[in-house]
Amino acid sequence: MGLISEVGIHTVDYQNMAYEEYVRLNNQHERIRESLDLIRASSPFSDSTTTSPSLSPTRGAGRQRFASPPVSRRDNRTLETILDETTLCEIATQEQQLLDVNEAIKRALTELLNCDLVRADKPFRTWVQGRLMQTEKELRSRRRRRGVY
Repeated sequence: MGLISEVGIHTVDYQNMAYEEYVRLNNQHERIRESLDLIRASSPFSDSTTTSPSLSPTRGAGRQRFASPPVSRRDNRTLETILDETTLCEIATQEQQLLDVNEAIKRALTELLNCDLVRADKPFRTWVQGRLMQTEKELRSRRRRRGVY
């Protein structure tokens, strides 16, 4: 086999490895997201809590007063509804794992875009670029929520 043939095979192998890495990471990403969704769904704050405004002005007898502090509209909920430390740690750990997986997905997609065969295949290149932009958007969104820039 000639050198050109071997280089072509290695290029295809590298592209396949990069794609397989992306698929593996994407599956891991979905598992982490599902796990986070389950944790959040089981938390006491998963459904919306509405509160009355704490500083809504009311008028009475010619003077301005402020309404009472916020009151939860939930029945039978007390301070026990605050998430426990274990749950908060679990969420933080999974959020970090998700961030790490998204960074790895970004690297895998970038490597895929750098493959000559992907550059030559416009539909596949467009798909990879779209996935890369979606991943970068999710990374920015998560960083913004965490206050990390």
